Order: sequence, then structure tokens, then C-alpha cells
Amino acid sequence: MTTSYQRIPLSDAIAFSEILDPKLKTNSLRIQFLQPLSEKNAAACGLGGSLIASSSKAYPSNAIMNRKLHMLYGADLSCSISKMGDVQVITLRTSSIADRYALEHEAVFSELTQILLGCIFEPNVTDGAFDETEFRIQQTNLLDCIDAEVNEKRQYAISQTHKTAFAGEPAAFSCYGTRESAEAMTPKAAYEAFQQLLRTAQIEIYFVGPEAVPQLADTLRQAFAAIADRKPVPVSFLSPSPCKPEPVTVREALPVNQCKMVMGWKTSYTDRYALKMMTMLLGGTPSSKLFANVREKMSLCYYCAANFNECKSFMQVDSGIETENLETAETAIAAQLEAICSGDISDEEMHSTMMTIHNTLCGVGDTASSYIAWYFGQFCRGTKLTPAEEEERYRQVTREDIIAAAKSMQPDTVYIMECKEQEAE
Repeated sequence: MTTSYQRIPLSDAIAFSEILDPKLKTNSLRIQFLQPLSEKNAAACGLGGSLIASSSKAYPSNAIMNRKLHMLYGADLSCSISKMGDVQVITLRTSSIADRYALEHEAVFSELTQILLGCIFEPNVTDGAFDETEFRIQQTNLLDCIDAEVNEKRQYAISQTHKTAFAGEPAAFSCYGTRESAEAMTPKAAYEAFQQLLRTAQIEIYFVGPEAVPQLADTLRQAFAAIADRKPVPVSFLSPSPCKPEPVTVREALPVNQCKMVMGWKTSYTDRYALKMMTMLLGGTPSSKLFANVREKMSLCYYCAANFNECKSFMQVDSGIETENLETAETAIAAQLEAICSGDISDEEMHSTMMTIHNTLCGVGDTASSYIAWYFGQFCRGTKLTPAEEEERYRQVTREDIIAAAKSMQPDTVYIMECKEQEAE
């Protein structure tokens, strides 16, 4: 695991986490802006973040910025947009080779850090608006991301399920916002949205490298202290979604060759380890019940996988199915969950599930990204466990715990994407 980890508060709702591991050969810095997900503001904030990462006053176009990054041994600077439950996460990230590997041992990372801070605090802005050319490029990229959520039908089916399952909750919305909002955005509105993000977002900063960078925390503290009138808005990562009085089924006909079905359950059970093990045993490994029975033995699905959304206490099974197998597959999937409720859990299934968990946890620390994902997850839950401690929690889960987790599942939502055969390609 890590040689060193510490989290240092920089100011109100801004913290810096330093993760050091001598085996690493790169330095990585991520600045995560966390805010309640809002359909109204998601596109504006996401677009603002993308523009911040693409250019700055010192490097006033993406082409000029990329030339500079190439001179820093192919350093990276980018933005990503995601969500965790009801929270939108806008991440600015940089990475470069560790200075010890530079030909002249140049201070590559310090220069890269100054470039990133320049993007944030001295952006490519004129008269309170982002540069028009860069704005149009990033607006097109955002629209492509929004369209991709529709064009990738498996992900689209999951998104449509969430719209129904979490209706009235922020988690129902896309982290990218709507196409209409993105199209209506202006360079001035995007800049104003990012300035608002600086003032109101909770900010978590992560550094991962082989050794400490002197004065990095102080540099970041001083930079973010310049934000005027900062009033951070609290965020809640764990916000269980209430179960509907009656399950809802949604059908949508689209020009596809393969039907998609997503089945969703909600729970008020609080043992996350039992819930995750139950979900994996149901459909999270190649030896799971859904894979072994519904896909392989019964040949009802092209794919059939279970996933547990801890933030919303929501389990989903998504599958690709032929039209004639829809009803049979829905019954068969429900039967596998019922089998777990009845105690049909073999030693082999328990062992296989635990080995998958073990292998996953052993992978924490293989990359800088895995370290950040681990510690960010701990932050979201309010825990401070190592992967070894986490594994021990899983090993304490009994069959009875898994059965109780399965029995707690309440059917909530079924989404079915039907084939519109006359329009299929």
C-alpha cells in the first residue's frame, strides 16, 4: 500500500491529500470540485471546467497549451466530468514524469502546477467571457459527450433507468447536463458558472508521487486563498433513494437490433459489505449466478451483469436480450436473486466472490489513479480504511448476512428498450 498518506485542510471545505509511494515514476495532481448535481447548472459548470483546462492567459489556445505540455516531457492537463449519487464532480488533472527522471532534473512538476493554477486563476478570458474560439471547440466536445450517452445504448438504458428510479432526485440527471442547456450556453455564462463553482464547491486536491514536493501544500493554500467571498455548499454522497410504493416498468422502442433490459431494486439495509458481496455473487463475476445460469446455461442474454450503487442504495441488473426472450429473462433474473434469498449459495461461489474482491483490492496502488480513487472513496464514506482492512471486513461477511441483504431488496424499476424492427439497421 502507500508509504505515506496525509490529508491537510487548506481552508474552509478545501483539503489537500498527499499520497507518496517510492515505486511510482510520475507525479499526479487532481483538483476535484464537488457540488450538488443540478440539471440547470450541470452543463455550464462542466463546460467551464473544460475551458479552464484547455487554455489560459499565458497559453491562449489549446494548440499553444499542448505545445508547452509536450515540452514538459509529454505532460498531461485535462478535465473530466462525472457524478457520484447526487453530486457532480468536475476534475482538473495533471500528470508528468517525476523530476528525478528529467534529463537535467528540471522542476517539471512545479512548472506544471503553475500552469494549472494559471488556468484556474488567470484564465483565457476577455471582458468577463471565455475566448470565443476555444469556447466553440469545448462546447462541441460537451455536445458530443451528451450525444454519446444516447448513442451507446447500454449506457443509455442505464441512464433512462436512473431517470425513473431517482425521479425527483439530482441523481436522475446527467452529469453533463442537457443538450438544450449546452447549446444555449455562452462564453460569458460559462465563465460566470466556473467563478460560481470556485466560490461554492467543496474542493478536494490529491497529489500522488514517489516523494513529497516541497511547499506544494503552501502553494495551493496561497492560490486558493485568493478566491473572494467563498461560501461552500455542503454535499452529501450517501443519499439513499426511497423505494416506490409500486414497481414501475418503462418501455421505449428504438431502432436497435438488440433489446436492453435494466432491472432495479432499492434497499434500506446498511451493511455495505454484505450488499456488495451479494451483488457480486448475483452478477459481478464470471462465476456469478447470472453469468453461469441466465447467460451460459439458459442462453437468454448476450450479457447480464449486476452492480450496486452505494450512494443511492440501488442495485441494478442490466442485460442485452433478444425480443422473444424478454419475459423469460426477466423471470430468470428475479429467480437468481430469489435463490440467494433461499440460501442457495455454494462454497465455491463464496470463494470466487471473495477472490475477486481480494484481486481488486490488491490492485489499489498499481497506479496513481487507483490511489486517488481509493482515498476519495474513503472520504466520501467518512472512513479511513486501508485495502487490507477493507478486505478483512468482507471476510467477516457470512452467508446469513448475504441472505439478509438479498431479502432486503425491493423491486423498484424496470426499463426495457424494445427493438423498433422496421427501422433497425
